[in-house]
Amino acid sequence: MKTFILTTPVLTDYGVYRFEKITVEQARELAKGAVSAVGHRGAAEALTRLLNIPIQTNRQKITMRPGDIALVFKITERLPEGAVLTAEETLKLPYEFGRLEHLS
Repeated sequence: MKTFILTTPVLTDYGVYRFEKITVEQARELAKGAVSAVGHRGAAEALTRLLNIPIQTNRQKITMRPGDIALVFKITERLPEGAVLTAEETLKLPYEFGRLEHLS
């Protein structure tokens, strides 16, 4: 089982998934030992501040397999096309955390 950190709830492969909202405290626990797939520096820096652990920028494609989990940092507002935000700009937007699990 792998745990990833994502900035959007993306279904990376076919299957059955469960996606549920979690608290920042739950997100901090889930982030420990997780593999970052956060592609933007501003988002990684914002997550570092929110989760109290270093989150690296790591623009990579992942494929979740059954049993894998992702911590999702979800901005709840649609951004303008092509927007690249700083950590400060990111933290001013409404956001929530989710736990995405690939069930089968």
